[in-house]
Amino acid sequence: MLKFKKHLITGLAAAGIAITALSAYAEMPAGPRAAPTPEQQAKYEQHRAKREAEFHTKLGITANQEAAWQTFLGKIRPVRPATPSTRLSREDWKKMSTPDRLDHEMAFMKKAEARMSDRIAATKEFYAVLSPTQQKTFDEVFRHMQERRFKHGRFGHGRGHGPEQGPGPAQGPAAAK
Repeated sequence: MLKFKKHLITGLAAAGIAITALSAYAEMPAGPRAAPTPEQQAKYEQHRAKREAEFHTKLGITANQEAAWQTFLGKIRPVRPATPSTRLSREDWKKMSTPDRLDHEMAFMKKAEARMSDRIAATKEFYAVLSPTQQKTFDEVFRHMQERRFKHGRFGHGRGHGPEQGPGPAQGPAAAK
């Protein structure tokens, strides 16, 4: 009888844990992430404006450079489309053949590359207007932004990628010499 009670209690505890886990899973939103709310967009815009103002102050933009600064900001700011892009459903994605999926991914990559090319050109145009001291400040701020982005942001996912993390798997003590 003691063994039966022990197994019963263990089974009830496991069932309780499973029910708790399933209820937490059921509360998760289904499908792709929802579009940001107007409040979230406003908060982002305020944060972006604050960062731009701090960067403007750090660079010490002069009255002669203000037009170039505004042009630069206009070209690098993300543009949210009026209508959200239509994403393929999982079912549609599964129905596609591998070559079709690869073509779809390539089209996405080409759009991303075009946006990146525009940002690079805008940065080079603005950089040419800056004095050597301002260029040095720009380099420091931009380097810091890239480190944060790769270390903590979208690309690094908090895994600490970068030179300050030590040699990677392909590098070793012999490669460092």
